[in-house]
Amino acid sequence: MDIAFPLFPIIFLLFWFVLLAAAAGLVAYFVVPAVIQKIRHDSGLVILEQRFARGEIDSEEFKKRRQELLTR
Repeated sequence: MDIAFPLFPIIFLLFWFVLLAAAAGLVAYFVVPAVIQKIRHDSGLVILEQRFARGEIDSEEFKKRRQELLTR
C-alpha cells in the first residue's frame, strides 16, 4: 500500500499528458491540411489577379479561371 500512493500522482499526470498529446495530434491532423489548402487556394487567386493586372490575360480568361479556382 505504501508503494501505490506515490505512483498514483505519476500515473494520473501521465494519463493527462497522453490525453492532451492525443488531442493536439488530432487537431494537427485535421486543421493543418485545411489551412495549407486555403493558403494554396488563396495564392492561386493572387497569382491570377497579378497576371490580369499585368495584362497577360484578358477579362474573360480571368473570370473563367477565377470561377474554376473558386469551385475547387
